[in-house]
Amino acid sequence: MGASDEFEYDPFAANFHDRSHEIYRHLRDEHPLYHNRERGFWAISRFEDVRQAAIEIEALTTETIEEAASLLPMLNFLDPPRHNRLRALVSRGFTSRRVSEMEPHLRRIAGALLDELAGREECDLVEDFATPLPGRIIAEMIGVPLDRRETFLGHTRKMIATNPESTIAEAIREPSDRIYEEFGRLLEERRGEPRDDLMSALIDAEIDNEGLLDDEILGFCYQLIVAGNDSTTSLIGNGAVLLANHPDQRKRLVEDPAKIPNAVEEMLRFESPAQALPRQSRRPYSLHGKTIPADQRVLLVWAAANRDDREFEEPERFDITRSITRHIAFGHGVHFCLGASLARLEARIAFETLLERHPNYRLIEEPGWIPSRWARAHKEIRIALPDS
Repeated sequence: MGASDEFEYDPFAANFHDRSHEIYRHLRDEHPLYHNRERGFWAISRFEDVRQAAIEIEALTTETIEEAASLLPMLNFLDPPRHNRLRALVSRGFTSRRVSEMEPHLRRIAGALLDELAGREECDLVEDFATPLPGRIIAEMIGVPLDRRETFLGHTRKMIATNPESTIAEAIREPSDRIYEEFGRLLEERRGEPRDDLMSALIDAEIDNEGLLDDEILGFCYQLIVAGNDSTTSLIGNGAVLLANHPDQRKRLVEDPAKIPNAVEEMLRFESPAQALPRQSRRPYSLHGKTIPADQRVLLVWAAANRDDREFEEPERFDITRSITRHIAFGHGVHFCLGASLARLEARIAFETLLERHPNYRLIEEPGWIPSRWARAHKEIRIALPDS
């Protein structure tokens, strides 16, 4: 990596993902509390440090981060106690029972998507499978009409790529405005004609005997459709590439699909879809002999933590049989991913169906990474579909 004074952790850099894990390793070992003065943020990267920081709500908040000022209210940008009351409301749509009941429908969608590939010699796994599978499910849950789903999902995909020269507000303004516009239209439709969907449930919901504001409803739906689509798409895409590049591991899953749920956990750990998410320091926060002053931007680097050799044995080795008692690809604490159980189910079904139909798929070329300051994702994954 070179001399320590030359080291730079800059997730804004256009080619960052080509060397991200090398950079994360140096970050953990040499700069466990890192300060990028030019970009104006601090970074925490070791597993235990990140895990602890995620629950230090009184010291590190999400309510005043830059994104919160640019977007409508979201669970990610609220702290207890209001966060807990609103999360309890929204989480009714993600109970274990409700998620498990989705399995037959998810399996039908996955099968239908693969049916459309019949007779083709190649495809883009992102466009043809990894995106529409979770996208259709979360759109259905919210209540987005079938003929408008692609419009919604197209806007969410624009949120992944980021321009290193753009501010956060500039990067999210155009696609977020379009998503809010679409949800505003849907909100008015559901007020006039309620249905059995999440949008209608939010309209009727009350907390402390008060209904939700329109901005809160729009913000919640925005968070659900972005997180419910993009993160799971990245999980499926990243996992498919890992299996293509580790054919021995893939062969074990083809022979024993019961290993797929554990393989999904290893995919999450090894190539975390969400690389880092921000906090803002309310007060000075000390770690490893350094102190973050108050009112500073702080990144919790989930992806670096998930390859920390202080927590995982041989963390740079992809191993679908690894015994994983914990990882933090879905976050930790009050902001733990609301849809984690749904994402796990979608990924399991995706790989069960894909490996059953196309156990010998192969990469046509090694896919590149989308330039993104927060996500780890491929824009496209061109794969060949040889006769099985």
